[in-house]
Amino acid sequence: MKAAIYLRISKDTTGEGLGVERQREICRRHAEYKGWEVVKEYVDNSISATKKVQRPAYDRMIEDVKAGGIDVVVSWKIDRLTRRPIEIEQWIELHEKHGVNLATADGDIDLSTGSGQTIAGILANIARGEMKTKSDRQRAAGLQRAQQGKQWGPHRPYGFEHVTMAHVPLEVENVRGMYDDLIAGVSQHAIARGLNERGQLSTTGKPWNQTTVRNLLRAPRNAGLSHYKGEIVGKGQWDPIVTEETYRVALERTSTNAGGGGARKYLLTGVAKCGICGQGMVTAYLPGKKRTYACTSGKHVARAADALEYQVTETVLAILDATPLPDLTADKSAPKYSQLTKDADTLRHRLDSLATEFADGDLTASQLRTATERIQGNLAQIEKAMARRGAAGILAPLAGAGDVREKWGKLSIPRQRSIIDALAVVTVHPVKNRARPEPEAVQVVPRQ
Repeated sequence: MKAAIYLRISKDTTGEGLGVERQREICRRHAEYKGWEVVKEYVDNSISATKKVQRPAYDRMIEDVKAGGIDVVVSWKIDRLTRRPIEIEQWIELHEKHGVNLATADGDIDLSTGSGQTIAGILANIARGEMKTKSDRQRAAGLQRAQQGKQWGPHRPYGFEHVTMAHVPLEVENVRGMYDDLIAGVSQHAIARGLNERGQLSTTGKPWNQTTVRNLLRAPRNAGLSHYKGEIVGKGQWDPIVTEETYRVALERTSTNAGGGGARKYLLTGVAKCGICGQGMVTAYLPGKKRTYACTSGKHVARAADALEYQVTETVLAILDATPLPDLTADKSAPKYSQLTKDADTLRHRLDSLATEFADGDLTASQLRTATERIQGNLAQIEKAMARRGAAGILAPLAGAGDVREKWGKLSIPRQRSIIDALAVVTVHPVKNRARPEPEAVQVVPRQ
């Protein structure tokens, strides 16, 4: 009989293929004992057999079986070949059409009989069940660790020592600078470029890019928060790098993957919105090299840049002149930030308690769902309030005695952009006569 050997290991952490080598030795010994000639060998190293991922060697083996010349496929255990019952059905069909059988170190599987087919299916289901149980245990342990505010997984996060969770001074300085730059309007791409130019690499030893910057800025651990699968579950047992207030602002500003190509040069790029489609406006140049702001579609709105910037700036400065900065940066009627944090912690602990009550049978599934939705809604409102209080810090450069207009003129474009975006919603509507647009076609509505 002509035998093919299939070898697979889910995760090869060293890259040396030692697990595959052990399987090869056992499978070849079994084929030799049976008197089979090994004609082909297929290896999928560090690839799962549970998930719907492509296994190149496995797919080649299927095609070779269909082409003929393979009587039996030998694997160490059935779960090396498959953990999916649907693939067992495929092997039964391959046996019926091409006569191939399966064999493992634990024994051969005769797919020509009903009992053999049943055994193959049972073994695949058992393997799948074992993986599900292991996965459930890992998830439960991860959630428990997060709820207890304990340290993270096997990889050291930027800014923290791995075991002690103490701060790494230089990295902490970089992290705080990244948050400051983001709030000042610097793009994520530009933040990454600045880190790379200074020779500051990530904990993997690789340069930064927009994605890694975004992921770091959105990491709750930087604010001293413990989380599990994207959900904050409580306070961590480590010192925060930034306040939760700062973290909430960054969370809103990185709510999409868009990172921008660099620090935006112009005042209203992305800040002014099209009155038709609502998309951010970009800088464009009309014939004669006249700078304009235009809708990203290029169809709805276009406006001369200098005139639009002047009108929006004057309106925003009028808002600042009319409302004393202390009233803007510190709403006396709003809860203090410490109280918001306390309220958020209380609601998170209540969510944990609900899960326990449901597990103990004190709540029905319907009661759990209703209570959870209500608490999560309240928690979302508190988190938004945190972000609003954090955004008020953007106005800090204009606070204190002195002429606001004079201070405005000394600010960088990114700072001015951040203040405009924090104070107002700028919407540009179409006009009938572009040469003499009506002032009311530009709406600058103060944010609540």
